Amino acid sequence: MNQERFKKIRTTLNNSIGFILFLVCAVAIYNKVASNDNLNEFGDQIKQQFYTIGFFQWAVLIILFVLNYLMESIKWKLVLAELNPTSILKSFKSVLVGQAFAFFTPARSGDYVGRILFLAPGNKLKGLAQMAWASYAQLLITLFFGSIGLFYNLPFLPWLKWVGPFIVAAAWVIYFHPGNFTGWLKKLSLLQIKTKLKGQLLLFAFLKYCVFILQYTWVVKIFNIPIGILDLWVALSVLFFCLSLIPSIALTDVVIRGQLIVLLLSPFYDNSLMLICVSTIIWSVNFLLPAIIGSILIINYRIKQ
Repeated sequence: MNQERFKKIRTTLNNSIGFILFLVCAVAIYNKVASNDNLNEFGDQIKQQFYTIGFFQWAVLIILFVLNYLMESIKWKLVLAELNPTSILKSFKSVLVGQAFAFFTPARSGDYVGRILFLAPGNKLKGLAQMAWASYAQLLITLFFGSIGLFYNLPFLPWLKWVGPFIVAAAWVIYFHPGNFTGWLKKLSLLQIKTKLKGQLLLFAFLKYCVFILQYTWVVKIFNIPIGILDLWVALSVLFFCLSLIPSIALTDVVIRGQLIVLLLSPFYDNSLMLICVSTIIWSVNFLLPAIIGSILIINYRIKQ
C-alpha cells in the first residue's frame, strides 16, 4: 500500500516537474526584466522606437533570430551525433530551453543545465564537455574577428590592440590540440573530439557570427542611423570581443551592451539613446524572446528514469 502511494506521489511529481521549472523560469525572467536599469530609465523612449518598427522589419528580425538559433542547434546536434543522436528539431528545442535557464544565471551557466535535461541519464556529464567544444568554437571566432577590429576601433586603452592576437593564437592552439594526454590527465583525452568536427563547429560558429552582425546592421538601418557599414562592423567585432571576456548574466548583459555600444559608436553617431535602443532590441530578440519560448517548451519535461 505504501509502495503504491509512494509510486503515485513520484509519478505526480514527475508529471509536474516541467510546470514547476516553467514557473521558476517565468518568475525569474519577469523579475529580471522588471528590475532592468536600461528599461527603467529609458522605458518610454524605447517603447516608442519599438512602435516605429513595421511588420516587415520585425519579420526580418525574427527570421534572423531563427537563423541564429538554427546555427547553434546544428552545432549542438553535431557534438551529440555519437553520444546522443537527435533531430534538429529536438536540438533546437533544447537550445531554447537552455536560454531560459541562462537568462538568470551567472555567466549564462544555466545554458548547460537546460540543454542536458534532454539527454539520457548516462550521457549528461559527457554532454557538458561536448557542449564546451561548441561554445569554444564560437569564442574562437569571436576572438579572431575581435582582435582584427581592435586595430581599427579602440577608443580606450589602445595597448589592448596588441593583446588580441596573443589571445587568439593561444586559444587556437588549445582548440586544435590533439589531446593525447598521459598520466593523471589521461581522462581528459576521452573528452576530445575529431578534428573534422572541430572544423565543422568553427564553420557554423562563423555563420552564427555573421547572423549577429546582420541583426545589428538591420536594426541600425531600421532607425536610419548614419553609420558606415565598415565602421559598424568593426565596432561590433570589438563589442563581441569585449562581451566574450566579461562574465555577466543576461540582465546585466543588456546594460553592458548598451554602455559598450555607445562607447564604440559615439565617434560616428552622438545620439546615445538611439544606440541604447538598438542594443535593447537586439537583446530582446536574441535573449529575452528565446528565454520566454524556452520556459514554455519546458512545461512538458519529465525526468528520465
